[in-house]
Amino acid sequence: MSRFPSPAYAERIEDRIQELDDGFERLGDQDTPFTLRKGGESLERAKSLHSDRDAFERKRDEESNEPVTRELPEWREDMMGLDFPFVDTIPLDEQRSRANRIATLTIEENFVEKINRDVEFRDKSVRGKYWRGVQLIEIGTDEGDFPGFREGIVLAHELGHAFYDAWSPDSGIEEQSRLFKSETEQAQARAISERLHGPFIETDGPFADYRAGSDEELAAAVFASRIVEPTAAQRIAPDTVRRLEEVFGELSDSLF
Repeated sequence: MSRFPSPAYAERIEDRIQELDDGFERLGDQDTPFTLRKGGESLERAKSLHSDRDAFERKRDEESNEPVTRELPEWREDMMGLDFPFVDTIPLDEQRSRANRIATLTIEENFVEKINRDVEFRDKSVRGKYWRGVQLIEIGTDEGDFPGFREGIVLAHELGHAFYDAWSPDSGIEEQSRLFKSETEQAQARAISERLHGPFIETDGPFADYRAGSDEELAAAVFASRIVEPTAAQRIAPDTVRRLEEVFGELSDSLF
């Protein structure tokens, strides 16, 4: 079973949310398409400028995620090389569509038996679960949450658990084979996880971040990024993505 996120993480997530001067809220200290929400006057101005662009250029720009800036003048100088949050980043509907295409494949090839959506979990901190043994995925997201906890990413993340389970079916979540073996691969996987779901929570208390020490959780994050934003995943974590493709590609030649 994958818990996404765990209560230990959820209890501390509110402490990591910053209200920024330009109307955005940010989870942690890093601006990414997945750790920002809301937005103010600069966002509305950027949307207006984006809508005035050539339709082909606008659509092409929205097909991939580039480095994000909240500075309007900086973005206007290089609209193709930079993204303004929620303006020329990959739309949430497209993220969901990409995850759904892989979901269809996983069902056709029997990695997953069934996917239940709009699930109301008893634990409100949970966004999705993959149930080992019965090959079931449950998804239940909050439309007001950060993009990293919305349906496209959560579905892709849980699909990553299903493929990891197929690669290492007897591993479980505590004692498992190591997918990412080098320090470089592990660091890149961690960077992807923080890009999608915010910073790791460091604590001296009885709880630990649900991702800490879990090769499977990091693999699921890299898998999600590879499906939803492949260009950015390759740019940020080339060694980790290559390793993931080597392993998961053996399970399904049509996956990557």
